[in-house]
Amino acid sequence: MQLLALALAHQGKTEAARALFEEAAQRQPRVPETWINLGNACLECGDHAGADRAFEHARSLVGDDVAVLLGQGLAWLGLRRFVDAHRVLAKAFACEPDAADVRLAYAQSLMELERFDDLALCLADIDADTLDIDQQRALAWLWAQAGDDEHALALYQQLLATTPADSESRVRLALLLERLNRIDEAASVLNMVAADSGGMWALASARVLRRQGQLSEAMERLLPALSQPLPLAMQAQLRFEQAKCHDAAGATDEAMTALALAHDASAQAFLERMPDTELPAVLGWLQQRLQHRAPEAWNAPVEDMQPEDPVFLVGFPRSGTTLLERMLDAHPQLDVLDERPALEVAIEYLRGRPGWRDTDLDQSLALLTSAQITHARDIYWQQVRRYVHPSGRLIDKYPLTMTRLPYVARLFPRAQWLLLLRHPCDCVLSCHMQAFGMNGGALAFASLEATANTYATVMAWWDAQRQRAPARVHVLRYEDLVRAPEAELEALMGFLSLSMEPVQLASHHASAARTRRINTPSYAQVIQPINANAVDRWKRYRAYFTDATLAALTPWLQRYGYGVE
Repeated sequence: MQLLALALAHQGKTEAARALFEEAAQRQPRVPETWINLGNACLECGDHAGADRAFEHARSLVGDDVAVLLGQGLAWLGLRRFVDAHRVLAKAFACEPDAADVRLAYAQSLMELERFDDLALCLADIDADTLDIDQQRALAWLWAQAGDDEHALALYQQLLATTPADSESRVRLALLLERLNRIDEAASVLNMVAADSGGMWALASARVLRRQGQLSEAMERLLPALSQPLPLAMQAQLRFEQAKCHDAAGATDEAMTALALAHDASAQAFLERMPDTELPAVLGWLQQRLQHRAPEAWNAPVEDMQPEDPVFLVGFPRSGTTLLERMLDAHPQLDVLDERPALEVAIEYLRGRPGWRDTDLDQSLALLTSAQITHARDIYWQQVRRYVHPSGRLIDKYPLTMTRLPYVARLFPRAQWLLLLRHPCDCVLSCHMQAFGMNGGALAFASLEATANTYATVMAWWDAQRQRAPARVHVLRYEDLVRAPEAELEALMGFLSLSMEPVQLASHHASAARTRRINTPSYAQVIQPINANAVDRWKRYRAYFTDATLAALTPWLQRYGYGVE
């Protein structure tokens, strides 16, 4: 019976095969292979709940066998139990890291949890030529999600040369091309795909049409998909895109309605991934703070073989750091690390030291030995070199590194800071309008009021810690930067002891020609010339800024010299 079932499965007759495997499992309930075969047949039929039951039974017989772990992990991915799936797939990967099916399934679990740097490491040495075509399709998308655009593009081109009618790969390639600001190419790829109401096709089509200025057509592409019972994460992406279209068309009420639906779907998608997480935990790292002024000894430079201490480019999200980054990246003596968690990896090493207590950051940082500090710095630079090999001074652009000031003061006493401010209401509106992913941080931006409270919390933390940790900080305002870029840039470069280069004022040309992606939601804006179009954008949405929202922002409006009218 099992031989017949296997033959049917090989012929693609999955339902018939599953029926025979189910009968075999009932006849031989103590034979694990029958349950594994049944589980795999259920996966082929898209019955993830049935697969889960089959692999659970097999696991009760043989324990953590790799085939069982893999099958159960795939079933849980299908059931959107991503944390559970990651747990069992990590076990399978630890046992058989060279098995392509195991590696790809584990990689998918990392992608679903948005652990993109771990995903990149997982895929680093995989050989696409050893995979079958279905595995290659999966790998191309995983590479794209990990930011390995070069490999993803090459593999998609190879796949489409082999199977030109592969619509799914075409749509995913179009999404990648749009993300790389290659709009005409993305449109050309989509023109070869038959129209349907699938979520990913609608998303890709709408993004490209919006970027081409065809707003009505973009919104028309979204509507059929929005009526479908799609996964929550896709619903959120479609609603965020709908909000962008309405905003571009000047339809503020419709944009806010779409945003409310987008954030609701996004929050549900996050809780689906992390069911035990609540908003306080999202900002929990802000509890790591100095209670007293840092010792003068922290100012002493660290003598090691590493490059000059970095310049940290920070600001509340959506303050314009990407604009400033592109201007700095155009300078021949500067290299930019674009929103990569190099510092976080070093911090995690420190927090793993014996005796470390987040609740007593003063003592924990003070007790670090010279060897531990040197090792943490080595870890940081190793992470940096995964993405860029600086030949000049490093600009580490990661907006919320401002909430890691004590760690930077301890590890990089010669570091400099560039703090970019923007009208708090514009920051809050822009954060609320962005799809930051299905992660916990996005919960902090779920409404204008929640975003305003997050802004106030972060800026208050920075102000308090600035009184306790040494830092050399140059402050500039986004509005001044876009209205008088030459004067602002000249002052900034003087702070860095460098001369301004004319090419920095035309950095959008370099951004448009850039082959590596821009790791920020504003990737579409950086290929435009410097302009003040986004200044006071919030005023169009003034009616949605409640008294409570403005009350949270008023101290910062006054402190930074901004008005509300």
